Amino acid sequence: MKKLYSVVCILLFSIIIFSCRDDYNYDLASQPLRFSKDTLILDTVFSENRSNTYVLKVYNQQNEDVTIPRIYLEKNLDSQFKINVDGVSGGNANNNNFQNVSLRAHDSLYIFIELAPKTITSPTALVDENLIFETVGNIQKVKLISLVENADFYFSTSGTKEIKSDLIWDSSKSKVIYGNLKFVNGSKLTINKGTKVYLHKNAALIIDKGCQLIINGTLNEKVLIRGDRHDIEHDTLPANWNKIHLMENTKANINYAIIKGGNQGLFLEKNSELNIFNSQILNFMDAGIHSIKGSIKGENIVMNNCGKSDLIIENGGNYDFTHCTFSNYWNLNLSPGYAVYLSNYYSDKGSLSYNPLNIIFKNCILWTRNSNSLFLDINKNAAFNYTFDTNLIRNNSDKITIQGNPNFKDIIVNQNPLFYKTGYNNPKLNLKPASPAIGKGNLTYSIAIPKDINGVSRTINPNLGAYQK
Repeated sequence: MKKLYSVVCILLFSIIIFSCRDDYNYDLASQPLRFSKDTLILDTVFSENRSNTYVLKVYNQQNEDVTIPRIYLEKNLDSQFKINVDGVSGGNANNNNFQNVSLRAHDSLYIFIELAPKTITSPTALVDENLIFETVGNIQKVKLISLVENADFYFSTSGTKEIKSDLIWDSSKSKVIYGNLKFVNGSKLTINKGTKVYLHKNAALIIDKGCQLIINGTLNEKVLIRGDRHDIEHDTLPANWNKIHLMENTKANINYAIIKGGNQGLFLEKNSELNIFNSQILNFMDAGIHSIKGSIKGENIVMNNCGKSDLIIENGGNYDFTHCTFSNYWNLNLSPGYAVYLSNYYSDKGSLSYNPLNIIFKNCILWTRNSNSLFLDINKNAAFNYTFDTNLIRNNSDKITIQGNPNFKDIIVNQNPLFYKTGYNNPKLNLKPASPAIGKGNLTYSIAIPKDINGVSRTINPNLGAYQK
């Protein structure tokens, strides 16, 4: 009995020893490997800033455990990519070269990849390289690609960096803002065509009293203002940055800009003035434009997917909007998601203030996924002068009567404008051929603004909204 027990122990011990040997009975890989991707595209990064980490999976299609003789980056130590293979990092110690990497039958291997770009001198630079796999008689390659942007960074350890003199930004470098960037002492910020401005989480661009903001985009070279995360998820969602804040008695002129993905697009304090043309304001947690006793002239504006409302007007002010598309398909929480919210009063820390409102909408579209695109919050302590002339409006509210109301003229009610694409990622808010808004614009208003947001003529049979075609 004791002899049998000893034999059994020896056998069990032998099984344990041999099963723990990872290198036991591994053959050199002789068949092609399979990859989760044959081209790995990393998101755009700023020069001298590392990217997120990406994963490439390598599959052994053979019935046997194998050893991959060699995995390496094509440019070795000159590579701007960093890789980690099966828990081992590349670098000076191994020259970004991994040898005899074990992979069990029908199992997978994880390779983690990131980009650590060097300084560049051009506005953008393409970084591409092959990750190479050598097996017996085979060489396989996975292409690694990323775009690097040259950037200037604005950062303050106190949370707010102040600029006291005029500043001009151009497209030679992207601008990245951490914290608050505030223009003071009557200074002016000019952002020229093609410039990209990125704001970090909770960052804000603040224009102080008496200062100016000028955005000079063009049809083919728009100014882009957005969050600094380049991955697709963050590119399409709100709340990636805070807002553009126009404080009291400031002036802003904006033409051909795309502003997206923050808490508020533009926030206006009292007596601030905004002229905004040919611009898109998309995907904001609160509002695309929020004005408290400001003054706005808007033409060819497209707004979409803002939690409370695309446009919020409080405490009165003076406003004129022509050929604008206020679309709101917000569905990320239970916020009301209006197209337009209008009020002639404002509550601040329990204190109410009232001011006259004067506002007109001409040849516009107000449409939402909810039943009401418009909310009128009227206080009898101040004038509330509003006109909707030749618009398409969604209205199922018993608080607003459109038929027979002299403030509404030539209104198309509750007829879906039929936009092409209304989501958060790259919306297309031009009109389908069957749209009831096609050809229904007032020619007097369209002649005053003869081209749509895409530069298409609208002097014949003008459409409602910002798009003629």
